[in-house]
Amino acid sequence: MPSSLPEYTGPVQQAVAEYWNVRATQARKSVEQGALNTGLRSEVTGGRHLDELQTLLVQVFADGGIPPQLMEVKRRPIPGYFRRDKSWDVVVTVESRVVGIIELKSIVGESPGQNFNNRTDEALGQALDVWTAVQRGIIDTPLRPWLGYFMLLEDNKAFNTPVVARQPVWPADPEFDHASYAKRFEVFFDRMVRERLLDAACLVLGSKEDGAVRFPSATLSFQAFAAAIHGRCLQFRATNPDLPWGD
Repeated sequence: MPSSLPEYTGPVQQAVAEYWNVRATQARKSVEQGALNTGLRSEVTGGRHLDELQTLLVQVFADGGIPPQLMEVKRRPIPGYFRRDKSWDVVVTVESRVVGIIELKSIVGESPGQNFNNRTDEALGQALDVWTAVQRGIIDTPLRPWLGYFMLLEDNKAFNTPVVARQPVWPADPEFDHASYAKRFEVFFDRMVRERLLDAACLVLGSKEDGAVRFPSATLSFQAFAAAIHGRCLQFRATNPDLPWGD
């Protein structure tokens, strides 16, 4: 078991750099194969652009004390209340007991407004569906499920420019006044964690131009996200002493 939290700054930067590399490679292949979707869609239709980030998350669970040889990591459906189930990107289990559940998403390009509501609606719906299923006894497990969300945004002008707000029927929360889409995501994920709809969230801004990575909030940084995962691993080990930990 680790005595302290490893420093993940370097690995995160490498994983985000690989994200951009994979997108560029897939776009080139799409053109070479004569595909018509040569825009942003061509960068992701090959899949696997988030693989390096997923690998890093699995390493965090291993660093947190879950032996790799005992871990099974898959994209798996989680039961819901309003829907039968919904697949989450990373489901970590040990002998069919769920350690953690994480969704990974990214948004890039010059038109974040086209995706903001879709992504936030999806994240809110996924979490609410799981917790309602827990409350209704559909998900019946001794240990409360652990939900995490990882969001990568392109660090560009489109995401960082204050949005000209529409006039709603009733006055909106002033927290969103003059906020950029990056700021709106920050408020969203901060509130999702505060309201316990998520156990932890990470919001990363990555520059396609120079590969720089930054976190708009310390509470949503990868280091804080990893700390929450480590805490969950400690809890899981303590509440499952019958598993073959090999200590």
